[in-house]
Amino acid sequence: GDVRGRGLLLGMEMVKDRESKEHAVEEAAKLMDRCKDRGVLLGKGGLKGNVIRIAPPMTINAEQVDQLLEAIDQSLAEL
Repeated sequence: GDVRGRGLLLGMEMVKDRESKEHAVEEAAKLMDRCKDRGVLLGKGGLKGNVIRIAPPMTINAEQVDQLLEAIDQSLAEL
């Protein structure tokens, strides 16, 4: 639905349909679980709990960013 953030704190709004912006609450929870299985902990936010929060430490390096993105990409592909 939307990606927003400030600094290293990012939020990805999960929606079922880009036109209607219907909240994808179950999908967001499944994404978090699949990422957790891959060693990546994500937060949840938003009024309906459909916003995935990414808040890496300030000391994150390029290799760790690649691992984070790979885990999210693989998890999204499974959904």
